[in-house]
Amino acid sequence: MSLYSETKAQFIHGLVSLDAVLAKSAGWAKEQGVQETELLEAKLADDMFPLKRQVQVTCDMAKRAIARLADVEAPVNEDNEATFAELQARIAATVAYLKSVDDAKLEGDDARPILVQAREHQLHFTASSYVFQFAVPNFYFHSTTAYGILRQAGVPLGKRDFLGKIQ
Repeated sequence: MSLYSETKAQFIHGLVSLDAVLAKSAGWAKEQGVQETELLEAKLADDMFPLKRQVQVTCDMAKRAIARLADVEAPVNEDNEATFAELQARIAATVAYLKSVDDAKLEGDDARPILVQAREHQLHFTASSYVFQFAVPNFYFHSTTAYGILRQAGVPLGKRDFLGKIQ
């Protein structure tokens, strides 16, 4: 196992947990008579993304990170999900993509360059600094924010829901 294959496994585990959180939230919304759109558009703060965008970015962070590390193209999504089921389908597609990337493609020099084109500038990393300083922190920022939005909305979630199945 390498740092990069372990990162891929960590992303898969986190996405599976996020999927379960969304499933529980969808059930809760139905039981409580809360419209899905109300939850999907909920934010923790006005200047933050809503729940649905947090989930989309979580998926994007995982697939783009693994694509960059494997030096392959990541699939592109339209960002048009409007239901919990559609977000869960995006998560499932992301997990399937991650599983399709051969761990051997992730092997390589920790110092190899990784370039990220941000909105207004480029970010330059080594493979290891990219994983530790950008990819993993961003993945968890957005997945944790999605969890926080749902908790704030009243969905009865706990730490075990966020952590998922521990083996």
